[in-house]
Amino acid sequence: MSRPTLNVALRSSNGKGANRRLRSEGTIPGVLYGKGKETVSVQADPKAVVDILHGTYGKNTVIDLAVEGESGSRLAIIKDYQVHPWKRRVQHIDLWEISPEQKLTMTVPFRRVNRAEGERMGAKVRITRDDVVVSADANHVPAAIEFDMTALGTTDANVTISKVPMPEGVEAVFKHDYSLVQYTMPRVQAEEKVDPKAAKKGKK
Repeated sequence: MSRPTLNVALRSSNGKGANRRLRSEGTIPGVLYGKGKETVSVQADPKAVVDILHGTYGKNTVIDLAVEGESGSRLAIIKDYQVHPWKRRVQHIDLWEISPEQKLTMTVPFRRVNRAEGERMGAKVRITRDDVVVSADANHVPAAIEFDMTALGTTDANVTISKVPMPEGVEAVFKHDYSLVQYTMPRVQAEEKVDPKAAKKGKK
């Protein structure tokens, strides 16, 4: 996956008053932290943050974080963010520094792709969840988990999380094997039709 770059500057002042001034000047306050690392106060361009949140990977986007005064970049994700209750503007971000091999647990969208053979016969499909929890490192974060409906035939099926193939480097995270797709054939198609003549012969 290609990674966007987010530029952040260090800030020395904290508190509500200082944060309001930053927002009035067109930037948003934030913090950068990581396991075993000192928390750093930063500020960023709100438009760049919104572009990341509205991108393909959303909040799960792995970012090349360019910190003011540092020669290289850091890997990070937006761990949390706050939005103004009625202006709907991003007010604050929490950035979490990660390592390339670190396993991340995240919620990603779940969706079906293609059509099953039975759908042409009137099969009903019910998607029971819109998202799933998965684990992956920074190089294998999925935009979504997709299930190919062509794997289903013309019999009823209940597709649980354990039956959904995961992309390379991705593992499903669950305690109980929950349902994702309920696939039901029409009863007319599912029930075997009985030949009346054959039925009479069987009674003799």
